[in-house]
Amino acid sequence: MTDSAGAADRFWEACVAYGDAVFDVHDQVAWQRDRRTEMYEGWRMTAPMADRLSRTLLALRLYALSLDDAAAGRPLGEGGLAEVTLARAVAERPWPYELFAGLDALTPDAPRAADVNTLRLLTYDEVGRGAHTLARLDAGIRTVTGRLTERYRNPGLTLREVRLVLGG
Repeated sequence: MTDSAGAADRFWEACVAYGDAVFDVHDQVAWQRDRRTEMYEGWRMTAPMADRLSRTLLALRLYALSLDDAAAGRPLGEGGLAEVTLARAVAERPWPYELFAGLDALTPDAPRAADVNTLRLLTYDEVGRGAHTLARLDAGIRTVTGRLTERYRNPGLTLREVRLVLGG
């Protein structure tokens, strides 16, 4: 593995860790966690699967954001990722196929790779159904990040600050 490939792996893992941290901090308030999992009940998947897909989709959004910054000549890097605000993480709506660019080699964790592949399949699922599920997952991410910025009364809440709440 080349050094750049190792850096890409580490960056993807940082995206995953920050995505998980956002949901873990959100879920520290039991009624908010319960409300989020109740939202999944009407879907065609279990709550644990919807939760994993939501976390993975947020990691994909962060990764896509880093690719956009790199393409604009401002590589984000792991330090820059920590300073991304929750509002920025969900502000732009990348097209689903853009989220998967270059990810095949970056998911060494088998369960997470399966989640990435499931999200990819939803992109190409029957007309409307998969897009509807992706839109619901995305809306759930926006709800989680919105609740966190309200809870901490900080519209500029960064990923670093979220991680500090977890003590990590």
